[in-house]
Amino acid sequence: MVVAKQMDVRANIKKYFDIAYNGEPVVVPRKDNKNVMIISEELYRKLTARNRLSAYASKLGQVMEENAGKEEKVPDVLTFNLEKLEKIANLPDGWNGNGAPAFPEELIEKVRNILNALDIQPEIFPTALSTIQLEFDNSRRDHMEIEIGLQDRAEAFFTIYDGTEKTEEIDADPASINESVRAFYG
Repeated sequence: MVVAKQMDVRANIKKYFDIAYNGEPVVVPRKDNKNVMIISEELYRKLTARNRLSAYASKLGQVMEENAGKEEKVPDVLTFNLEKLEKIANLPDGWNGNGAPAFPEELIEKVRNILNALDIQPEIFPTALSTIQLEFDNSRRDHMEIEIGLQDRAEAFFTIYDGTEKTEEIDADPASINESVRAFYG
């Protein structure tokens, strides 16, 4: 972390922007402790993503933590996902601290049907767009995200191990999604 006076930042703004861009936060002390920090967009995105995940975890709880120390067996992945989906279903309006709406029961039922039909279970996450995201990773280190909404089509996003990305629309019914997942795992 670099500390720089306000007048130094003004006189050498490119220098301090370059420092921040290269991953070193710049703190600018100000009167009455109204300090400012200059950070790169990449660091900002990482911090906001971490905060979002932290908010999700605190709102949703963790089924595994709830079962810790109990004598019962750890639930299988489908059971875990269905329990997590129920927690998502109970999120109120504004659940993410940024005005995200609650999830409609019709969407919860649609995702429940998809989860029950899948041969391979994903990780599931709520989004602030009133959709539920299903995430898959295969042994080739490829990543696939399918965003499920109330529409008949779903958006599938792929990141291939070599860094290439592609997006495609797929039918949002359980059989079609299961077929896409099977193809992804090959």
